[in-house]
Amino acid sequence: MALRNRTASLLGLKDLGHLSALIPGKSPSEYRLGDRVGIFTLFENTFDEALLGDKDKHLNVILSVHRALLPGEPKVLITVTTVVHVHNSLGRIYMLPVKPMHRVIVPAVLDAIGNRMNRGSGTQWEREVS
Repeated sequence: MALRNRTASLLGLKDLGHLSALIPGKSPSEYRLGDRVGIFTLFENTFDEALLGDKDKHLNVILSVHRALLPGEPKVLITVTTVVHVHNSLGRIYMLPVKPMHRVIVPAVLDAIGNRMNRGSGTQWEREVS
């Protein structure tokens, strides 16, 4: 994110902050619509899904983090879906390096969540990337 923010400032894009810019000890239920969660703004927050994103003149990003219990198993399936609406040429140029990076970033974030779950709860963790 530091590299992204430095590069983006040269192109006139805003600094999004850091992925890890979370408030330690704040429970998911304490977040309110409009709160910043890392680099995103919280748009919706339910037990099974959080919708986060960012909107600007170049593009809008919506990120869904959905959780589902697997029937008959002590596992939780986490699905991350990103939708990007590009508004102009700068948004398209910006997405050229970002799109392939999501294949690296999202699995790393899911692994971090899984590692934290496995350390704390004994819940089994499984990740599938397509």
